[in-house]
Amino acid sequence: MPKYVGEQGENRLFQRKDLAGFYYVSRLLLEEAESLGGKFLYVGLGRSPVVVMEFLRQVFGIKAVDFPLSIETTKKEYEQGKRDVPYDKAMSNYIEKYLPRELLEGRRLILVDYVDSGYSLMSAQALMEHHLKTVGLHDEAKHVYIAPLTELEQFLQHEKSVLKKFSPDISAAHRLLKVLKATIDKEPFARFPRTSEAFIRAGNFPVSSDEVENRLRAVMKLAIEHMGEDKEGALEKLESAFKESKYALEEDSKNWFRKRRNPGRTLNQSFSFIPTNPNRRRSDVEKEHLNNRYSRLSSEEYGIPDGALSYRFGQASTYVANHPVQAAIGAILSILAIAYIFMLFKGLFSVVPVVDSSDRVREL
Repeated sequence: MPKYVGEQGENRLFQRKDLAGFYYVSRLLLEEAESLGGKFLYVGLGRSPVVVMEFLRQVFGIKAVDFPLSIETTKKEYEQGKRDVPYDKAMSNYIEKYLPRELLEGRRLILVDYVDSGYSLMSAQALMEHHLKTVGLHDEAKHVYIAPLTELEQFLQHEKSVLKKFSPDISAAHRLLKVLKATIDKEPFARFPRTSEAFIRAGNFPVSSDEVENRLRAVMKLAIEHMGEDKEGALEKLESAFKESKYALEEDSKNWFRKRRNPGRTLNQSFSFIPTNPNRRRSDVEKEHLNNRYSRLSSEEYGIPDGALSYRFGQASTYVANHPVQAAIGAILSILAIAYIFMLFKGLFSVVPVVDSSDRVREL
């Protein structure tokens, strides 16, 4: 178990409001699956939804799998609504590797992914339909659904969407979208590395990291225990807050499932700070800003006063390990700069006034 923020590489620990966001979307997924009937398989696409998948596994005991699939699309393809991904032997083998036929047979698929601006989720949905038909699972191909974690209505209300009731104006839902967009580093938590279509078509298969998987499992377990000592206690608190949300006032900040005070405000509008460095991408500045903010808040919630400092120290250690030459040069220059400043101040404070006690001065 991590003792402080950053001990195992995570940029911060999950807060109670984070768990409320995970619970909110999980509850909607389960309710929709129950209304549709049948056996479901929840598949997280890529690295963005890994924390939601882990919450489903730990709290609800649901079989949720991570599928390292990344679909690239262009702006023109966005406008067309989706992209027909070329399906060849390499793609077939790739899907079979992580989603074997025996796992898919007799199940309805729900593809879970964070949707920022594109239609990669729609392309993946069409790809999975084609794959199921190719391997002879025609009934299963009729039931490939999407769970778009987004504030964009055209995805939420799509005919294949199971999150039509998802409201970005719920406080916990808005927090969830911020978590997936910017505030959770994917490297410490996603057990698969980032992939590309070129990587897939070259016949490569990304390897799962047991260390990263155990890290995510430990951090999620710690968050659940922090909320309610065990998953039953945490689930009871979340369900109670969810039921009471209909009676909560807008200014009641203690209820995670209340309506936001500024409904309709998008994620981009929420990031109202002005980047100070014009040479950096805005998305990178947003992520750093939110990482710093939530690292501080989560360390305070867990009673860890030096949590943010530990995270910064971990960042510095990682940089030194990955860039030893640059780090050594930087350290030498820093030492020389400190020595120069020390000598400068020493020289300034060592100057004493010269007293002339000669006869001519006394005469004057």
